[in-house]
Amino acid sequence: AARGTGPLAEQAGRDLDVVVALFQAAKRFVERQPGDDPMRFVRGILDSDVAEDRLNAPAPAESVAVLTPAGALGVEYDTVVVAGVQDGVWPNTRLRGSLFETWRLADLAIRPDDAASTGTIDRRRSALHDELRLFVRALSRATRRVIVTAVDDDDAGPSVLFEMLPPPEPIARAAELPLSLRGLVAGHRRTLTEHSGARRATPADRRRAAQQLAVLTDAGVPGADPSGWYGVAPVSTTAPLRDLSREDVRVSPSRLHTLEECELNWVIGDLGGDPGGATAGLGTIIHAALEHSHGRDEEQLWAEVEARWGELDFEAPWRDRAEKTRARELVRRLHLYLRRFEDAGGRLIDAEPHFEVAIPLDDVEALEHGAILSGYIDRVELTPDGAVVIVDLKTGKREPQTDTAVAENPQLAAYQLAFEAGAIPGAVGLPGGGAKLLVLRPTAATKDYVTPHQPPLDEADRQAFLERVRSAVGVMRGVRFAAPFEEHCRDEHSYGLCRIHTIGAVSAS
Repeated sequence: AARGTGPLAEQAGRDLDVVVALFQAAKRFVERQPGDDPMRFVRGILDSDVAEDRLNAPAPAESVAVLTPAGALGVEYDTVVVAGVQDGVWPNTRLRGSLFETWRLADLAIRPDDAASTGTIDRRRSALHDELRLFVRALSRATRRVIVTAVDDDDAGPSVLFEMLPPPEPIARAAELPLSLRGLVAGHRRTLTEHSGARRATPADRRRAAQQLAVLTDAGVPGADPSGWYGVAPVSTTAPLRDLSREDVRVSPSRLHTLEECELNWVIGDLGGDPGGATAGLGTIIHAALEHSHGRDEEQLWAEVEARWGELDFEAPWRDRAEKTRARELVRRLHLYLRRFEDAGGRLIDAEPHFEVAIPLDDVEALEHGAILSGYIDRVELTPDGAVVIVDLKTGKREPQTDTAVAENPQLAAYQLAFEAGAIPGAVGLPGGGAKLLVLRPTAATKDYVTPHQPPLDEADRQAFLERVRSAVGVMRGVRFAAPFEEHCRDEHSYGLCRIHTIGAVSAS
């Protein structure tokens, strides 16, 4: 992987360097302390904040040496870059040795009988002469070319040492490209394809960009070959996303609402474009705790969450602590609901049962496969009056929280359809009591949770829901997917994956 090109190859190269450095450190440990306990080496590596010094010099061939002017004594290079020659940085006339007054040693060496100190002006002149000698030494290390750089803007300016150098050369536009292969390719592609704007490329610029892209293509740099650019290559396939002549179309109740809301958002997630996140992972862990909550108290529920907490990845330690505090509160509310449910005389029938329900289609006779509504139910409960109620746990903060808001909820309707079809073995033959959400993050601050309820389906509701499923199957079998750009994709609060096509290009500022 390290032999390739691109960001993944660069990361693989860094990882390889780390592994090699670890083996070198182990080798030095054995040479210095033969027969010592290996755990001392492991603890030393884990507890160290700074890498240990390496005595072996780097290979001089095909490498760049980063040195101080004093460290460059006695060596020469083809090209020397003296970078960061800024005002106040070089020359640096700050007086050294003020704490121990080491400059007095020079006075005593010259005039041992005279303890008078050198004046401040003379000492600054001496520091300036030292800085000039270091600058001359840095310039004299080059045999062919010297490059001296500085930044000149509102916050920083070049050093006075530039007055001793020839007039600076203007920076060519080509030098503004990022110093990476990826950025280089992006810059040349932009130059080659832009036809308008304040910095419109000239024919000479485009010709040079095309030549550079040809060189990068021959070197195998990703993205340089125009045949692989977006919109150039033909469509790889026009086959439908779901083909009933090859397989069944499986409709997930949890994704049905997403599909109805924005087809593009659904298809991006279905094709693996959803990276997930800590919030989604937290919900998964809470669901697992609910699944294994038979007869457990709150502390046992929290132990279930803590056992899987390491699966979550957070950007910073403070975010980890904040999310853990929120998770502890969610567990408290979940246990409160379970305790109240048991105290009221309710009984759990099943947790996380899987169901599959065949959905009849209009053209089922002409197709080899069909549509299947399938998924998992969080809880199937038996109320004190003997009715079956299906419960779906929600840990998000944008969930519906009233009976009216869930009256047409497709996920709850799918669970009820599975119950009516006898797809839940433990609930067969029992009367239905509808379905409800268990929302652990209600809007009202005075409530620990809310349970908006969807009544049992009547014939009109059942047929309307089946028609929604058939419509979703038709979308899944298609080759084009609509994006309600104004209503959903541009909404700042939708947090949909479809927002990727609303973000402008970032290849240039």
